[in-house]
Amino acid sequence: MSSIHLYPSFGGLDPILNNTYKDGNGTVQYVVRTPTSLTGFGRVTTIFKTKANSLKDPALTQSTPSQAEYLEDPLPEQNKEDDRASVNLDETLVVAQTKAGEEEKVVEVEEDGMLQVGQIGWNLFKSSTIVFRDEPELPADHYFRKESWGWWGRHRAFTAHGKDYKWVLGFYTPQLIVNDGSNTVVAQFHRRKFILWNTPPGYLEILPGGVDMIDTILVTFIYIEKLRRDKEKSVSKPHRAF
Repeated sequence: MSSIHLYPSFGGLDPILNNTYKDGNGTVQYVVRTPTSLTGFGRVTTIFKTKANSLKDPALTQSTPSQAEYLEDPLPEQNKEDDRASVNLDETLVVAQTKAGEEEKVVEVEEDGMLQVGQIGWNLFKSSTIVFRDEPELPADHYFRKESWGWWGRHRAFTAHGKDYKWVLGFYTPQLIVNDGSNTVVAQFHRRKFILWNTPPGYLEILPGGVDMIDTILVTFIYIEKLRRDKEKSVSKPHRAF
């Protein structure tokens, strides 16, 4: 079985909390939505997948979306209608105002066409929380165990589907491995090679060992990558991440 690629619609350091992930044919498979809170704290990220999700279809693993389907950080006014059309009627893009007055992309989801697969509650002064499907809410620092050190802090290990896994916080991207000493790669994010303009967008690669746990991989990826990017942004100037 070939690897599965999930392509984010928006690039940059910030849209990790508000994005859509498409397969190689440009079909939306997952939607990530994080409404702005009035105080700026206590935001909740919800991860949905389409009910028609077909990521195990081998035909979806090799194609690469065209450059025209990929957007950088800003959402240009002239592209809003085109993007809505590309993600079907189950998804609508609206614009909310952040505290700084900057536009933020928020994905409004019609739940008839989507299934909620996970939720992350972001907290500043206590542990964030994580939920998978209908399972009980868990403090993130209970679900994840801190192990060894990487460029941006401690790696995060967790147990799922009867195995132990670890997200390795690499300097540029995270990588999910089987945490049994074999270091078998299950998933990894590939940044866009932005040195050359005519290159494909970044993508989350799910290797054959992870195709039966894609929901878990995406939910934990969003949590881990936000931690990694926050630390990256704190020590470097903003730059493209996808």
